[in-house]
Amino acid sequence: MADCNLLSIWPKVVLIGSSGTQHCFGSEGKWGALLADHLQRKCDVINRGFSGYNVRWCKYLLPQLISEEDADVIAAVTIFLGTNDSNDATLNSKQHVPLEEYQEGLNEMVEYLQSAGLERHQIILITPPPCDVKAWEKECTAKGRPMAKSNKTAGEYAKACVEAANECGTKCVDLYTAMMKNEGWEEYLHDGLHLSSKGSEFLFGLLRPLIDQLTSNLKTRFPLWDQIDEKNPEASLCLDTI
Repeated sequence: MADCNLLSIWPKVVLIGSSGTQHCFGSEGKWGALLADHLQRKCDVINRGFSGYNVRWCKYLLPQLISEEDADVIAAVTIFLGTNDSNDATLNSKQHVPLEEYQEGLNEMVEYLQSAGLERHQIILITPPPCDVKAWEKECTAKGRPMAKSNKTAGEYAKACVEAANECGTKCVDLYTAMMKNEGWEEYLHDGLHLSSKGSEFLFGLLRPLIDQLTSNLKTRFPLWDQIDEKNPEASLCLDTI
């Protein structure tokens, strides 16, 4: 029987970011799971989110996540950073990244992905969401941490993310602006900072048309069950014949 292993060559969408990405297959922040379900049998969705990380750390991590050998099988990459970077410098200096450095860090990540063989249109930047300061303050108080967030500052980092996308020629989902246009946007966050189930569905709705454009040339892998020749399944199922 011919080698039909598609594990290494199956097309992939890679999600890079902080906790908003790490938890995107969970019950609340489930936008990654929705994306994986949408792309099943066409494209694998790979979660490379790291809770608490900022652009300063992720730009050094990126070459260990994606290399030139991976570029041929990657359909799209999302970069969802800024929530930690936008923390107040005095109250949370460890995670804080100055605004200009944040924007430049996104540029550097895009430049690396291009050097690895990806095209600009395959890269999607996602802005940080708004912050419901009152709800997040309750979370921080319960955990004995200072509340280092400001919704105004989150908006400034979101604007910088959009500007980075414009400079680099990548796609962008302006999650901050899109959420703020909705009355009761606070319901899109389950703790004031991270996406709720409703917020995840909202982000998925914004991402889906962009991902559909990038995966439109991908065929559903392998025939439907009722199209398989039961007398000669190998002829229907082997990669060499489809």
